[in-house]
Amino acid sequence: MKLNLLLAEEAGFTFATAWPLLLLVVLFVGLMIFNTFSNKKRQAEYEKKLEELKVGDKVVTNAGIYGEIVSIRHTNFGKVALLKSGEGAKTSYISVNLSVILGIDEKKDVIVDSEGNVIEPVEEKEAPVEEKPVIAEPEKKTTAKKSTTTKKTTKKAE
Repeated sequence: MKLNLLLAEEAGFTFATAWPLLLLVVLFVGLMIFNTFSNKKRQAEYEKKLEELKVGDKVVTNAGIYGEIVSIRHTNFGKVALLKSGEGAKTSYISVNLSVILGIDEKKDVIVDSEGNVIEPVEEKEAPVEEKPVIAEPEKKTTAKKSTTTKKTTKKAE
């Protein structure tokens, strides 16, 4: 007895035996299409953020360099930003293409206690304004009494 690897002749290769494979192929294609559209959306948002960058924004690059944008100029290779990094005598400047800017620097100062534990800063929240419930006043019903006058007509007896 020979072993047929595909088992197509002996098992009767039909849709009933092939549907799991077809389902996997359809799911894979659907996943690839979904990823393509979500990546395009993410790329468009990233490009919009790059277009909105202006002088004075604090940014971080893909290499981890934190700096402030000093100037932006157009070159043959795209937009180039001059970043100022450091303070005082340790100030340095670097030119980078805008495509290497990861995002706007939103880092916050860290508060550390005497033991070296990081204390989360408590954000001061405005006291919620308590809204007074509005009570609708009942509508005053104007009930005008209708005067019901009835004319009594009397017939004269003949």
